[in-house]
Amino acid sequence: MATSVIARQSGDDFQSKFFWLKACGLNLPHTCIKKVAWEMDSTFGFDDVVVYYEPSAKESGYDVAEEYYQVKFHVDHRRAFTCEALMDPSFIGNTTESILQRLQKNYNNDPSTFASKRYNIVNTWGLDHNDELPKLLGNNGGIRLDILFKKGPTSANGKIREAWKAHLEIDSDEKLREILAPLRILHSFGDERHVKDQLNSNLLLSGLRPIPADQHSSKYNDLIQKLHASGKNVFTKDELFNILKAEDLYIGKVTEEENYFKVGVRSFRKGAENLHNEVDQISCFLHCFSSRFILEEYAGMDFINTEIKAIAEKIIENKKPVLLHLDTHLSLATLLGSQLNPKFGVPEITLVQKTFNGKKLWKADTVTTSALTAPFWTITEEQINEHGDEIVLSINVTHNIVEDVNAFVEENLSHIKARVHATILPNIGATSLIDANHAVSALEELINTIRTVKRKCSAMGKVHLFIAAPNAMAFYLGQKISLLGKSALYEFDFEQQRNGGYHAILEIS
Repeated sequence: MATSVIARQSGDDFQSKFFWLKACGLNLPHTCIKKVAWEMDSTFGFDDVVVYYEPSAKESGYDVAEEYYQVKFHVDHRRAFTCEALMDPSFIGNTTESILQRLQKNYNNDPSTFASKRYNIVNTWGLDHNDELPKLLGNNGGIRLDILFKKGPTSANGKIREAWKAHLEIDSDEKLREILAPLRILHSFGDERHVKDQLNSNLLLSGLRPIPADQHSSKYNDLIQKLHASGKNVFTKDELFNILKAEDLYIGKVTEEENYFKVGVRSFRKGAENLHNEVDQISCFLHCFSSRFILEEYAGMDFINTEIKAIAEKIIENKKPVLLHLDTHLSLATLLGSQLNPKFGVPEITLVQKTFNGKKLWKADTVTTSALTAPFWTITEEQINEHGDEIVLSINVTHNIVEDVNAFVEENLSHIKARVHATILPNIGATSLIDANHAVSALEELINTIRTVKRKCSAMGKVHLFIAAPNAMAFYLGQKISLLGKSALYEFDFEQQRNGGYHAILEIS
């Protein structure tokens, strides 16, 4: 009995914090949030938190007028999302309706507006990587419909389609597609501490009092419960912030960052769930990736290149210094850097770098940079094919990737003349780079070394880049990458979603 009470209380606390995460957006004008709601009874299982937009928010080019959230906290990880779990009522603690059946209920209630809504499952349980579901989910949590509906009924995806249609008692692929389109599975959501940290950041951004680290409870949890009990559960900005002021929870907005043009680039959700609330401009690529892999529908890079160029142009055109958040793949950080070469007249850029000791602001300073002394690397060079014309470069900063790179090169790359492994001095690790000046100085030395190697061995072809380093270093590398000629970038399959090794992701000319 005591365990169930603790689980219920933890769940209530988790849901409350998630509500306030969304409610903070009422006082952030770029979010377009018009109203927020708590415990709406009319949305069939996606009723814990509701967000209303005016004008509609954009998601991958689509207009989204309303978002509905089912918020579930679990004290353990004994279950995981699978294709079968979406059909199992017990997975969501129900006896009669599954996730898919609840989604279908909302579809049947109003098919004409269904496509303009999003139905989000926020859950601390993760994915079962032995199941087909992880292959069908993009990093934005949506089902990859073009993949699900790609092959015939006897294929693996075809069998999933048929099972889901039978469960919903429908026979139309098109209707299944319509029902699934607004679903977002936000699995592996952060623990209580992670959510509290996110909430405190958003509270400060929206002018509200943060929750002290030495307090187990907060006034916010009690407040939304009391408001709901009194019959009040839908709030506009004025309604909610008048209440917050009366409760002495409004302290005014922090103005330290007002002089910045704040920009975010996101292709990972973890740790960046609310990045759109922290920036003035965001480029979101969650729908383009499944973990470290570009989805095949975006593999041509046309969309990604266009979006990266567009955000780079906005950075160059703005008149303020830039605060840049890079919650993204190393290759995208490098690609953005290549579009922000200082010769283009780029404004002053400060990077928000996640470090072992939390977020730090990194900004290169030419005076300090020039004062740092080399060498910054241990360099090993190996000639492997006298008839090749390309170079392999591994950059070992946060961890050692030499063996993984060598294995990939031997199996996949045949035109390599030389392999170069650069290892940061004095030691590889999470704290091996001190700051932006250290990163920039080290890169200048490394680029000069690689250009010398290319000239010395007459390898004027492509440079194959494998990077284990902070995103800030990848960005600074991108700013100078034109000096290396054409480059190919690779990502490592850390989650072992496919082969557990490297794969090509993009090229920069």
